[in-house]
Formats: sequence, C-alpha cells, structure tokens
Amino acid sequence: MNKTTGFLITAALSGALFTGGALAGPTIDLDYTGATHGYKSGSLSDTATSKNYNVYAGMFAFNTSNPVGASPITWSSKLDAFCIELDTYLDKSNTTYELQTAASHFGDAGLVSSITKLYTGYESSVSNASTSAAFQLALWELIYETDSSYGMTTGTFTSSNYSGARGIADGWLSGLGSQSEGFDMYVLTAPKSQDLLVFTPRPPISVPEPASLALLGLGLVALGLRRRSARG
Repeated sequence: MNKTTGFLITAALSGALFTGGALAGPTIDLDYTGATHGYKSGSLSDTATSKNYNVYAGMFAFNTSNPVGASPITWSSKLDAFCIELDTYLDKSNTTYELQTAASHFGDAGLVSSITKLYTGYESSVSNASTSAAFQLALWELIYETDSSYGMTTGTFTSSNYSGARGIADGWLSGLGSQSEGFDMYVLTAPKSQDLLVFTPRPPISVPEPASLALLGLGLVALGLRRRSARG
C-alpha cells in the first residue's frame, strides 16, 4: 500500500459558485511536491469492509498548472492537500483532474456538511505533524465510519499509532455540531489517481450599514410628508 495515497485540498480559495450539478469541463494539472508540515504513520482498520491499511496521515503539497475551462476556483500556483481515498494510489507525476460539485460526487448531503464543518472549524489549526495527521484522520473517519457516532478508537473505522494525533482528531470530531459551514466544497477527480476536495469561501450576504438604513428611513419619511402635502 502506497503511504501517500491522496489528499484533500485545504487552501481557502476565492471564486464564484457553480449553479448546476456535476461539472463536465473545468480541469487543473497537479504535481505532488512533498509533505507540508510532516506526517504521522500508523494503521487503519475498516471492519465494514474487512480491510486494513498502513498509511501516512498528514498534509501534502501540490503545484498547479494549466487550468482549463470556467471554474469557481481562482487557482493559485500551490495547494496544500489531504487524502480522501484509501484504495487508490496517488499519481505523483503531473496529473489532470476534473472539477465537479461535492454534492454530486458524494451523493450524501450529511457527509458534505460534516466535512465542511471540519474544514471551517479546524483547518486553520493545522500547523505541524500532529495537527496535520489529526485532520487527515478526522477526514477519513467522516468518510468511512458506518456507526452512528465518530471516534478513532471505536466503531467500524479505527486507527492505531499516530501518536497524539488521534486524540486531537477525536476532539475535533466531537465539536463538529457547534461549527458553521463557511465554505463550499468541490471535488477534483482523475481516472488513475486520488479524488481531491477543494473549498471556496461562500459569498458574503450584503447587509446595509446602520447609516444607510437611517438614510433610507429619512427618505421614506420625506416621501410620506410630500404625499401628505400634495393631498392637502
């Protein structure tokens, strides 16, 4: 099993939103360049599928190039990423990925919501090998756990080793309910490499400032007085 299997893109990227479902055109080329903050090694057990894995957990880096097609992502030259799949090897050479919505890729609104909350609440805490591994473990737990609750040492999907990272992951998973969803999620897919997740900030809601509301109120009052004067 390749210990660098694939990754979730964690850079907060700006851009407009897609208005449709699955996408069929925008692409980007990615080149794997190495670990961003380091990693932790350990093993994973999935009793639901009777599979075991010995893998690295942590954030890795990619260079981007050759964006093609209209995209909600304003691509920068580098992206940090975590893996999604465990059964697919990462193609470390230059690989073209196609962009689609996370909703159409996963077909599970609850899972999309949970991953978005994990990213919104805790991605900014990823700064070293332990927190990098913790985020990766928490992500895998959300995707592969089939029990009704999350935890890295209980349920159908569990981990061993990953010194210190499991506890951090469990803390983040237990706090998901209090997190908001401040990003929209998309998926990069390639036929012979890992699927990757991309997040882009949701557009802000335009709310009039108090001064603007006051001016609007004065305008309405003036309009009312003018109409009353005209009737008189």
